[in-house]
Amino acid sequence: MNRILNLAIVVVLLLTVSCNRSVFSGYDKTESGAYMKFYERNTEGDMPRIGDAVTIEITQYFDDTMLFTTAGDKPLQLEIRKSDFIGDVPDALRMMHVGDSARLVVLSDSMFVNMMQMEVAEQYLGRPIYYDLKLLSIKPYEVLQAERRAMLDDMRMAENEYLVGLQADPKNSVTESGLIIMEKTGKGKVAKLGDYVDIDFLMCTMGGDTLMNSFGVEPVEMQYGEEFICKGFTEAMGMVPEGGTLRFVIPSELGFDSTGYHGLINPYAPLVIKMRMNEIMDQAAYEAKQARIEAEKEAEKERLLQLESQLMKQYINDNGVTVEPTETGLYIIPIEEGEGEMAKWGDNVSVHYALYNLKGELVESSYDYGEPMSFVIGQGEMIPAIEDALMTMAPGAKVKVVTPSDQAFGEIEIDQDLLPPYSPLMIELELVSIE
Repeated sequence: MNRILNLAIVVVLLLTVSCNRSVFSGYDKTESGAYMKFYERNTEGDMPRIGDAVTIEITQYFDDTMLFTTAGDKPLQLEIRKSDFIGDVPDALRMMHVGDSARLVVLSDSMFVNMMQMEVAEQYLGRPIYYDLKLLSIKPYEVLQAERRAMLDDMRMAENEYLVGLQADPKNSVTESGLIIMEKTGKGKVAKLGDYVDIDFLMCTMGGDTLMNSFGVEPVEMQYGEEFICKGFTEAMGMVPEGGTLRFVIPSELGFDSTGYHGLINPYAPLVIKMRMNEIMDQAAYEAKQARIEAEKEAEKERLLQLESQLMKQYINDNGVTVEPTETGLYIIPIEEGEGEMAKWGDNVSVHYALYNLKGELVESSYDYGEPMSFVIGQGEMIPAIEDALMTMAPGAKVKVVTPSDQAFGEIEIDQDLLPPYSPLMIELELVSIE
C-alpha cells in the first residue's frame, strides 16, 4: 500500500512545471524548456522519446525537506508523454541519456496553480522544488506497443477459453445478446422500462476476485433503462424477478471490451455477477418511498439536535461555565493570556488543538503528531469554531471552546462511537504563533 501511495504522489508531482524566466542561478535552460544541471553525462547513451518508457531514480525536495524518494525502494517506471507544461519532469528526462544524473528545478507556483488549481499562499510564491533524477534504462515505444499487443492477445484468448467452457455447460443458458445465465431464482414480476429498482450485486473477475459488492453495505436504487455499469448489466436487471436472484456472466463485448475500466477492470475481462432484486417500484411507489425516507431523516435529525441541545446545557451546568456564548453559540473559556496582537482573518497561524466529545473522550490531538498545525484563517481549512476562537487570541494564549455541531462537523459522522453526526465538541486550543 505504501508503494501505491508513493506512486500516486509521484504522478502528481511529475507534472509540475517551471516558468520561462531564468531565475535559477547555476541551472541551464535546455531545448525542452527544463532548467537543469548535470552531475553525470553519458553522451553515448540513448535518449528517450515521447511514448517510450523509462526506469528512473528520483528524489524530490522542497527547500531542504525531502518530499519523496525511490532510494531504498524499486526505481520508478514512467511512460514519457507530451508535456502538459513547459519544463516539467518529462521535459527533463527527454534531455537525458541512459546513465545521466541531473537536478531539475521548477517553481512551486506551477504545482499549486496548474496541477492542483489552488491559489498559491504568499509564503510559497517563487519557491523552488528540486528533483534529483537518474535515467537507468529506456524501453522504446515500439517494444511497449508489441508487449501490449501480445498482452491483449493473451487476455482475449483467456476470455474466449473461459466463455466457451461456460457456453458448453448444459446447466447454463445464453441470451441472444451473449449473456451467460448460470442460475436464476424467484418467480416475481420483472422490471419494465421506467420502473425503479432496488438491487444488491456482487461483481467478480473470472478468477473470483471481488471488484464491487453492495451486499451488506448499501443497496443500489435506480431507474431501470438507464445504463448502469455496462450494457450487459443493464440488460440483466430486466431479467431478475422481484425477490429473486440471477447469477450470470457478462462477456467483455457487453462490458468494457478491449479498453477495460481505469485500471479496475482489465481489457477483455468477462464479469461474473450475482444480482438480487430487492424491490421493483413504479413512479408513484418510488416517490412515496423517497418521501418516507426523507421524513425519517428529518425526524432523526430533529431528535439528534434536541439531544445535542440537552448535552450542551448539561455540560455548561456540570462544569460551571459562566462565560456568555458568542452569536454563533461558542463558549470560549480563557485558560492562559497571550501577548501581542490578536489573530485576524487572513493570518497564517500555527496552533495546537485537542478535540473531545462532551463525555471527555479524546477524538484527535495535534500534540500526538509532535508539531502544531499551520493554516490560514478564513480559507476553510479548520472548522468555524476554531477559526472564530483564534480571532479572540494572541500568541501564547490557551482557551477551551465548547461548540455546537453547526460550528464543528455538523451532520458529518467523524466516528460512529466518539463523534456521530450533530455532536457538540470541547476543544482545547493553543495559539502558538502568527507567522
